[in-house]
Amino acid sequence: MNVQNYFETAETMDLAQDMLGHTFTYNSDQGTFSGLIVETEAYLGPIDMAAHSYNGRHTPANDPLYQAGGTIYIYSIHSWLDMDISIQKTGTPNGVLIRALQPIDGLEQMELNRNRTGFEVTNGPAKWMAAFGIKDKKLSGTKLNENNFIFSAKKVQTPKNILATPRIGVKNKEPWTSKNMRFIVEGNPYVSKLPKRDMNLETYGWL
Repeated sequence: MNVQNYFETAETMDLAQDMLGHTFTYNSDQGTFSGLIVETEAYLGPIDMAAHSYNGRHTPANDPLYQAGGTIYIYSIHSWLDMDISIQKTGTPNGVLIRALQPIDGLEQMELNRNRTGFEVTNGPAKWMAAFGIKDKKLSGTKLNENNFIFSAKKVQTPKNILATPRIGVKNKEPWTSKNMRFIVEGNPYVSKLPKRDMNLETYGWL
C-alpha cells in the first residue's frame, strides 16, 4: 500500500471515516499489537480552532503534522499520550486522531500493560496507547508502514453504519465544538464513552 498516496489524495473528513475497519499494528519490544480502528476524529489544521496547528502554529513538537501524509504525531494531553496521523501533503497540517481500537493481536499483554480487561483496555485514545506499551514520543515523526507502525492496505472489517458526532473534549471552540468530526463504528463496544445500551455485542457493528 502506498500510504502517502492514501493519506494525501482524499478529503480529511472522508479519510477519518474510511480508516474505520482498517487495522493498526505496532511491532514493539513486547511483541506485536494490533487492532481494528473503530473511532477517529478529524482535525482540519489552520482553520480548526481545536487543531494543534490552528492559525498556522508550527513547533518542533507538532512538526509531524506538517510532514507527508501518513506521518505519526504523538503528543501528550494531561500526562497521557495520544496519536494522530498526518493527513494531506507536506505543509498542510491536517490530522486524524485514532481514538479507539478493537484488539486483535497481543491482547494478553495489552491487559497486563493496562491492568484492565474487557472493553476498557482500548476504548480511548490514551488507553490503547498504554495498552500497546507506548510510553513516550520517540516514534513521533516516523512514517506509517516504514517503521514500527503498520496501517492495513485494505479494510479488514466493514462498518454496518458509521455515526458522526461532535469531537470529545473540544470545549469553548464554537463553531468547531459542535461540528460532527468524530466518527464511530455504530454499536462497537470499544468506542469510547459508549453506553452499554448502545453496544452491539453480536456483530460489534460490522457487516
